[in-house]
Amino acid sequence: MKRHIGFGSIGQLRQAITTVSQRARYTGKDENDEPIYDKHIKLPTLTFTASEKIHGSNASVCFSNADGFWVQSRENIITLEKDNFGCAAWCEGNKDAWMNLIDIFATEYNVDLDNNIISIFFEWCGGGIQKKSAVSSLDKRAIMFQHFKVSPLVRTETPDPNAPDPNAYWLETALNTDKTAGPNGEAIHFADNEANIFNIMLFPHYEFEIDFEQPKMCQNKMVEQVIEIETNSPVGKKFGVDGNVGEGVVCTAMFKDKLIRFKIKGEKHSASKVKTLKPVDEAKEQIKIDFVNEFACTASRLEQAWDKTFAVGATDEIKPVVEKTGDFLRNVITDVMKEESDIMEERGIDKSINGTISKVARGWFMEQLDKEAGL
Repeated sequence: MKRHIGFGSIGQLRQAITTVSQRARYTGKDENDEPIYDKHIKLPTLTFTASEKIHGSNASVCFSNADGFWVQSRENIITLEKDNFGCAAWCEGNKDAWMNLIDIFATEYNVDLDNNIISIFFEWCGGGIQKKSAVSSLDKRAIMFQHFKVSPLVRTETPDPNAPDPNAYWLETALNTDKTAGPNGEAIHFADNEANIFNIMLFPHYEFEIDFEQPKMCQNKMVEQVIEIETNSPVGKKFGVDGNVGEGVVCTAMFKDKLIRFKIKGEKHSASKVKTLKPVDEAKEQIKIDFVNEFACTASRLEQAWDKTFAVGATDEIKPVVEKTGDFLRNVITDVMKEESDIMEERGIDKSINGTISKVARGWFMEQLDKEAGL
């Protein structure tokens, strides 16, 4: 039976940081089936692809052998009788082109369409679907996203029927995704331009690394890319519409079999609930990092805070336990404020550094607890 396959929301960088941190540090579940996170595991550096965010209406085509072909808006299955900006009628008229793409992806990735659904998501745009868009003056068209979704034919039971199916997964709308067989070593992304079905990865896109231990350090590069796109949309320019405003970028990476994605909008397209990414002073961020490593979180200070927290050498010695993390961090920060205030003033560092100090000190504290437990 046909069902709506959700695309999910695209969050912001801070939400991607949370997701990556949780997946990197997840070690299993406790006796109460609650997740366990090891906070001193080093966070990864991931390579993200940034492609232009198109201003239109989210849509998709879906297929399984059991249910056939159907079309969706972001929230509903749409039909000729109940359409969304003519999308269902257009997709039905181009069904052969869509089915060719579905067959290509199913074959490339060995997707069993007897037991799975392929959903190709795209931005339905042009034809005035959205005003003041880089493509609004063009004929209506579909611009596929970088990834398509594979969902089990029978939905996995979850406590929340509206939650994403935990057994669904995402794959790239390309062949040779190991990037070894294209003419220049790149993946080969598919589209059908004659049918007005395009692929966002066949337009200018960008790659950059995010070190999730210091995610702010890549922020300026992302801001520069958004400004470039906002000034003159590369997608609009490719379609012959020069000097048009671009909306922003969508950034994607795979990490531990999960698609990580976030969006960055330019000032001209940002809504009140979507904060634009602001430039950071990289030199100032480096000064903070150096201060934490060279002054605030030295081995001697951390050991001293440990001794104070657990009353080492006193008659009422306290056994090291994770519940004392807060006391330990307060002892570290109090000592830094007392002993290093002159260095902070000289380097223009204020109390906002406390968060970074806590992060580094907490990692050291967790390692010490493991040593005490013989792990």
